[in-house]
Amino acid sequence: MRRAPCRATRLVISLGLAVCGALCAARAHAELGAGSALALPLLASGEKPELILAQRTIDRAWGPSEDSTYVEVAVPGWRSEGIAFAMSAAIPGAGHAYVHESSGLFFAVVEVAAWTLRRHWQGRADRLHSWALGFVGDPRDSNATWSFRRWERVTDKDAADLRALYAADPETFFAWIARDPQYLAGWSTNAIPPRDEFRNALDRGEGMLARKRYATTAIWINHLLAGLDALRAARIANLPLGRDLELKLGAGWRGESPTLLAAVGRRF
Repeated sequence: MRRAPCRATRLVISLGLAVCGALCAARAHAELGAGSALALPLLASGEKPELILAQRTIDRAWGPSEDSTYVEVAVPGWRSEGIAFAMSAAIPGAGHAYVHESSGLFFAVVEVAAWTLRRHWQGRADRLHSWALGFVGDPRDSNATWSFRRWERVTDKDAADLRALYAADPETFFAWIARDPQYLAGWSTNAIPPRDEFRNALDRGEGMLARKRYATTAIWINHLLAGLDALRAARIANLPLGRDLELKLGAGWRGESPTLLAAVGRRF
């Protein structure tokens, strides 16, 4: 059976280790003090130790890189989707011409047709409106087809409100005398009821204005669809180019400055 060392043996071993450690530390300190300015000096008896701090400062000037970190590469045949959309949205067919897409001709034809119809229906509405006003005449004139004085004489009513309405809003006034039966007394009597002719002219004019609004709506829709179709055409045209392109990024050092390299390569 193995016996544990006695207390005296352990004490001798501990003192031996302490002495060896002190000797090694003294030797290392002497060697360090001879070769380094940062080594702590040996202290004589009665001297007070002082704390010495040292820090190494590294100064580096970052100058401009000789190689650009951003390189714009023109790819032959590449078409901007945003430009194509904006051009056809402004002028239908223009973006398609930029992309070299023939489908833009359809949107251009629709644009011309819609503007032509809009102008045609606006012109017809203006002519019908002018004819209707000319047919009725000036209601302040007693000899007009519809007059305030005739209506007052037949109905025995005051036409002050009607006169004020005519001065403020002639369109509403003519719509009232054309459709409201209480104003029939103001019309002159002829073989063909003049009120019916006037009302028909107003109705036809309103129909032309409604068609004009439809044409205006068609113009806006055509602009939107033309822009979206031009964007689609540009994206399809760029797909083959996108598959053949590769973007390669790299980083390194040139002298004392970091550099970032970007390259676009095309596979064949």
